[in-house]
Amino acid sequence: MMEKNFNPVIKTVQSLRKLSMDVMLTNKEIVESNDVIMQQIAEGGKLILASNDSIIINLWLNDKAKLVENTIVLLCIFKSIEDKFKNKDSSFLTETWQAHNHYKDVVFNNLKELKRIGDVIFVSENLKNWKDIWKAVSSNINKIISISETYRLKLALMENLQPEEIDGLTLDILKHIPWNYSDEEACLYEKEYVEAYHKLKESQSRRKNLWDKVLNILVSGVEETPTHRVQMKRWMEVLHN
Repeated sequence: MMEKNFNPVIKTVQSLRKLSMDVMLTNKEIVESNDVIMQQIAEGGKLILASNDSIIINLWLNDKAKLVENTIVLLCIFKSIEDKFKNKDSSFLTETWQAHNHYKDVVFNNLKELKRIGDVIFVSENLKNWKDIWKAVSSNINKIISISETYRLKLALMENLQPEEIDGLTLDILKHIPWNYSDEEACLYEKEYVEAYHKLKESQSRRKNLWDKVLNILVSGVEETPTHRVQMKRWMEVLHN
């Protein structure tokens, strides 16, 4: 996962831009990314079956069944979050996000266990194919993580702002924030991002209390804890290696 350690203004603008993303589209991206992950897992299963090791095969099938079961639950949680955004339903936001975090961790651990099986048995034969599979898995996990961070920002706003305040903020973001750059490209367009930030800030000057609340959410309320960041980095390193 890319380390966003550049200009904090750019990071703020990126976060604000993500807040205005269409939730139905992002939830569709989650489902599509998960489909790719499951396709890659199926390809990995073919390599495992080719080993003709009954113990390894049974271990793979058991761990894969756990992954499928827990992934279904996690996708249902994403759908419930989408419904909350759509209906402006601010009930049980904390509980919903806690459930998301729990099943996200479980799914990551399921994936780690599956990867570990092949890492043990593939030394030379099929090793490149195995690594390519997990490279694709990792790429699509990154996409889901990026979207879930956006969801977390929106849930935090729902807990702290009125629906009409969120609507007004969203319109201003759409008006002022550049949309056509990826996170990586944002570094190359620092001047444009800084200008966009100041334009948005100026547009919010009449609603200073709202702007202060939004910045507080971005700065403190939605940041990952250091422990979580370290854990996430280790997970991604396991999937990449």
